Amino acid sequence: MRGDIVYRIYGVHEGRQKDMFFGAFHTLAAAGAEVLNLRAREMNGRNWAEQYHNRGFIIRESRVQTDFEIPSCPKPRDKYFVKGTPKANEPGAWHSTIVEVFRRADSRSGAEKLGEYERNYSLLQSFEPFRQGQREFALISRDYTKTAVLDLQSGRVIAEEIDTGHHGFCPVGFYVPDWWDVNDGSVIPGSECWNTGLEWPVGDFGLVWGCYWGDDGSWKVQHLDLSRIQEGIVLRDERFGYVELGTIGYSSPCFSTGAAVQLPSEPPPFIELSHGNGIAQVTFAVLMQFDLSSGKQEEWQRLKVASK
Repeated sequence: MRGDIVYRIYGVHEGRQKDMFFGAFHTLAAAGAEVLNLRAREMNGRNWAEQYHNRGFIIRESRVQTDFEIPSCPKPRDKYFVKGTPKANEPGAWHSTIVEVFRRADSRSGAEKLGEYERNYSLLQSFEPFRQGQREFALISRDYTKTAVLDLQSGRVIAEEIDTGHHGFCPVGFYVPDWWDVNDGSVIPGSECWNTGLEWPVGDFGLVWGCYWGDDGSWKVQHLDLSRIQEGIVLRDERFGYVELGTIGYSSPCFSTGAAVQLPSEPPPFIELSHGNGIAQVTFAVLMQFDLSSGKQEEWQRLKVASK
């Protein structure tokens, strides 16, 4: 965090005006170990360091100039899981689901039950833990046409969409990108390469896929504004138009009840987030239909996306 010391490595070459930066490290020992690796590197049968950095490598101290701290691991998605048990309702009505929420076991203890809630439909993949700062939450859906937010510390629902009636958007799955979904940790605060874009995402938005009631031929994707959940507000909008996600091949680790999962888990392969030059972007893997003989795209798909 701000004021901490990191150790930057620079390669120095005779006659070169600017020293070349080779990364920053939290400890002097880690920086020293990397210098040894750089000195031993070879290229085309020659010592690479002697050829391009003939005055060696130096380590310089630098103070961190941001309050941002790299989030800890495991990701929230890897720390919690749920169990869903069907609950029968009156004849002719679909079952509800009793959803139990657990914190995953470590090597010394069993899983810890944090609480439970009732959903008036099948569970599907309507559970997604995420964090904002030091607090951890989960997107859930108690009502089949509403998104809600569960505080994983208190076990209380702290925010929920307003009632849109029986023909609202029905959540099937959620995704809140974690910092580790987008970044690999190779650039740390205090690095010469650090910028504010590397502090993103921070858990203030999510994505939900599902459908409007009766339109369940494919899953559409919508945006969730989570920036005000601690005020009790979660908002959803259709900013992407009628985009049909290709969701095949993904199952969140939150629905695996074993003692451990492969860490770190991968985000949904059909959603990719990036941030550069001050612009955040999302790339979706989508379903599209074409006329096989002409190669033309189905016109209704293009028009529905364009009419967002």
